[in-house]
Amino acid sequence: MKSILLINGNDPKALLNSTLYGADAVAYDLHEAVDAADKDAARLLLQEALAFFDFGDSGVFVRVNPLSEGGVEDIAVAGKGKPQAFILPRADAKSLPKADAAVAALEAENGFAPGSVKLIPTVESVAAVENVSALLASCPRIAAVVFNARNFLKDLGVADTGDAMQILHPRSKVALACRAAGVPAIDRPWYDAKDRAGFEADARNARALGFTGKLAANGGQVPLINEIFA
Repeated sequence: MKSILLINGNDPKALLNSTLYGADAVAYDLHEAVDAADKDAARLLLQEALAFFDFGDSGVFVRVNPLSEGGVEDIAVAGKGKPQAFILPRADAKSLPKADAAVAALEAENGFAPGSVKLIPTVESVAAVENVSALLASCPRIAAVVFNARNFLKDLGVADTGDAMQILHPRSKVALACRAAGVPAIDRPWYDAKDRAGFEADARNARALGFTGKLAANGGQVPLINEIFA
């Protein structure tokens, strides 16, 4: 799994076009991409779209809200469309068992095979980076781990300078822990679509540190991610 393309979970046109870019997986975002007033409608839209749309060979994920901010409802409602995994923001060793229980309830209520729906926790705090090995050991459903550098730096209380040295230690720690656990490590998205050189350098830095893939903020980034992480 090299490329995961982030898609607005409340945009029908984006949903229809999401598999055109060749990403290994598409991740429909109910968290940052959807306004609070639109969360319920977006859950229902995804429920229907996931159940009936042909995604071909692409993996199908849903990026839910944090569990305390609607994530449980995201899993219960959008999950009826049976995505292959949920991407869980602000994850840690305490939240993973709660997410595991919510997914187990989804499987039981909808006749899905136990353990068939996976979790992809996002490491985005200082505490989560420091305890990433405990996070990986906290739940058997983990299919990959995402590192969110932007929120990590916010939690650290420093400005994002764009210098890769700022995140060398947390990136390395996440990549090493994932390698030891046999779990794919997925690097942060690069949001500046105009800065192709910066994006390529960032992707190559992540690959050199042991990451196995990267989130794509737009479809145009997918081919280069697939090339770099091949």
